[in-house]
Amino acid sequence: MSAITETAAPVPALPPAGMVATIAGKEFTELLRDARLKWAGGLIAVLMLTALLLGWQQQQQLDRERAAASHTSYQQWLGQGEKNPHSAAHYGQYAFKPASPLSFLDPGINPYVGSAVWMEAHKQNEFRFRPARDATSLRRFGDLSINFVWQVLSPLLIVLITFNAFTGERERGTLRQLLSVGVQPAQLLVGKMTAISALLAILLVPPMLMAMAMLFFVDEHHVDSLDILGRSGLMFIGYAVYLAGFALLSLGVSAACGSSRKALIVLLAFWVLNCFVAPRAITDVAARLAPTPSAVQFQSALTQAKKANFGHDEKHPAFIAFRDSVLARYGVSRVEDLPVNFRALSLNEDDERGYRIYDEHYGRLWAIYLEQERIRSLAGVLFPMAALQPWSMAMAGTDIAQQNDFATAAERYRREIQKAMAADMIRNRPNDGSDYVAGPELWASIAPFEYRLPQAASVLGNQWRNLLLLLVWAAMIGGFALTVVRRLRPT
Repeated sequence: MSAITETAAPVPALPPAGMVATIAGKEFTELLRDARLKWAGGLIAVLMLTALLLGWQQQQQLDRERAAASHTSYQQWLGQGEKNPHSAAHYGQYAFKPASPLSFLDPGINPYVGSAVWMEAHKQNEFRFRPARDATSLRRFGDLSINFVWQVLSPLLIVLITFNAFTGERERGTLRQLLSVGVQPAQLLVGKMTAISALLAILLVPPMLMAMAMLFFVDEHHVDSLDILGRSGLMFIGYAVYLAGFALLSLGVSAACGSSRKALIVLLAFWVLNCFVAPRAITDVAARLAPTPSAVQFQSALTQAKKANFGHDEKHPAFIAFRDSVLARYGVSRVEDLPVNFRALSLNEDDERGYRIYDEHYGRLWAIYLEQERIRSLAGVLFPMAALQPWSMAMAGTDIAQQNDFATAAERYRREIQKAMAADMIRNRPNDGSDYVAGPELWASIAPFEYRLPQAASVLGNQWRNLLLLLVWAAMIGGFALTVVRRLRPT
């Protein structure tokens, strides 16, 4: 009997785009059926929704409390009654930092720095009311923000659903079949990446859109609504690059490893390094390369520098020299003959000298903090969390630079109060020793303290390096994944 040989008709080859779409559809369907995605993805979705709603609620409550406290502080300033302007300057006010509308997405350094500063005469005070200091250890453990879900848990989800993207195909024998029928390795990579991206978009985009929708309910005088939307868009771009890089890394490692177990171990090791070990280690390295003085050292240096000022000491050499210069300027030999109040002039002069001392010491301290952030972010080319964290905090308005911006605005307002009080005394207080008092009209001439967040363009100008580092890291990972996948062979 002669064998009957049947020749199967060749299957028409799909164009590259069609092949990628077919692979993406097949991968998308398989991922949807995967129990790991259902459980892990469902848990992350619940955590995101919880963090989003709780963060928004807490921020709204905080905004109301700070606005009420700020109003009360200003009303107390207005209600001082008649008194000496210098005494009023010592009476002072509180400046409360308004929360950025995006701080519920990323609280950044807010829990660790003060939210209010007492503005009084002759002294630049430190910030008070640090939430982290007042919180119990249980409260700190229980805090949940959506940035933690996006930065830590979402990459873990990517690892769990993609570690066997290529090793699983190899172990089942389907990878050899796909490559044997002409599917290009690069098409496999793009198709799988497309499916993963689509799933991540389904999981992550809705809460992002929900967060942006919440911003339309923001009606604060210290922000520009369109600018805040721009900030949120830039923030999400950083997270998109970060998560895309993790997906490419998972695919590349899966293609490079001989077994799913090995791929999972490698990816989990990198996830732990990136999310927990590296941030702490890099922070320690930055602190060593750009050390900051302790609080005691800083205050000691500031106190030592302020000894050059005379304050209320009329026997201080600096006071005597200033007095002689004022007498010479007005052509008189006695303080009593001056046409202006000398004591007010001397206090104003002492303040001006103090401003230079404070600017020097605080400026040096802030510069060290910024240098530490710069050193820390450089590691983002290897560990993307180091670049993503400052990017996210900056766009949320909760980084060190914008804390410094608020501190500078509060100090500028404090100095305006001192200058206004001194100017009134110089004009009105006689030199005959009688006490001069001012009324509520002088206190009302000081407008309430207002602060506006920096524009997104200025923040982007300071943060573009971190986004560039994220892009460089993602490009490097993409190159690695493509190189490894192209080496795949049917045998």
